[in-house]
Amino acid sequence: MKRYIIISGETSGDIYGSSLMKMMKKNHSNQVAFWGIGGKSMLDEGLLPLDLSDNISVVGFTEILKKIPSINRLMNRLLQFINEVKPDGLILIDFPGFNIRLAKKLKQKFKIKFPIIYFISPQIWAWNEGRVHSIKKYIDKMLVIFPFEEKFYEKYNIDATYLGHPFLDDWIPSDSQKIKNQLGFNINKKLISIFPGSRIMEIKKHLPTYIDSINYLKKQNTNYEFALGLAPSFDKQIIRNNYNMKNIKIIDKEPLKLLECSELAIVTSGTISLQASLMGTPCIVGYKLSFLSWIISQMLIKIKYISMTNIIANKMVIPEYIQYQMNQKNIINEANKLLDDDTYYNSVVAELEKVKNIFLNKKDVMKNAANIIHDICDEKN
Repeated sequence: MKRYIIISGETSGDIYGSSLMKMMKKNHSNQVAFWGIGGKSMLDEGLLPLDLSDNISVVGFTEILKKIPSINRLMNRLLQFINEVKPDGLILIDFPGFNIRLAKKLKQKFKIKFPIIYFISPQIWAWNEGRVHSIKKYIDKMLVIFPFEEKFYEKYNIDATYLGHPFLDDWIPSDSQKIKNQLGFNINKKLISIFPGSRIMEIKKHLPTYIDSINYLKKQNTNYEFALGLAPSFDKQIIRNNYNMKNIKIIDKEPLKLLECSELAIVTSGTISLQASLMGTPCIVGYKLSFLSWIISQMLIKIKYISMTNIIANKMVIPEYIQYQMNQKNIINEANKLLDDDTYYNSVVAELEKVKNIFLNKKDVMKNAANIIHDICDEKN
């Protein structure tokens, strides 16, 4: 039986990790075992957990300080376990602060022989590019999902393969009107959805502003409906108990269906903004950190945009509001501009289509990733 360690530290990585595990099980006729760190999706796919991603997921430079002791304990426990198990391969998914350190320690301290594969690159091209030298030294293979990343790693003579984006393999476009009906919305009204994030701290920092914004929009126009798309890891009753949701519907079973049938989404920067773009749903992107984390990020981040849509397009296709600009006034003004000006709205949709077309030359991401991992691990062991 083949044995793998797989580690993800956030919701999107958990979803991609579970899909990869499913495909790898097919490759090995189910004669495979996975240990590691993940969330509900990876657990459902058979992960034997060494910890849960919720326990180590954190955003911001100052916020991570509180978790350093527990993360260090987990690191030591993982190192010991991996050294004892000696798996056929180690698969790392994003989460660079933890994963690159783990790879370094395994190669330096334990002189491991099995391959380390990085699936979904950390965004070192955006900030902390110095990590590329650690990747070159300690990672055997990079599997990347954005077209420019393969060229980025080629500059450093790092073995990287661009696979395409897994979302486009999984998503089958549906009729928006039918989805609205299924979710209980009025097909004659414009639907505005909010997606406050997949981490507790993100929800705390973003949801109150989003709620204030849509409550104002609700007073302005009775032809709007509103809903919140909630990550599966959250209990919607806790959200209702802690925030003034009033008549805002919460969709937690299939939040991406909500995103697909929305005329407009207000989202916290992350995977969700690119998913909206690939679906053709215009969105307003917001992001807020603690004051100190924001100051530090200003010194380290070297790209013009925070949303992947704008990074790929190399221009402002969807509006972004960061830190103090992420406020009710800016969100309302942009929402009104998009929803009242059909020419502007259609121009944004056309730009989103161009971004999607960049990804369409690749498909079967998980199948190709599983095959590459299988071949590398067979070759190295």
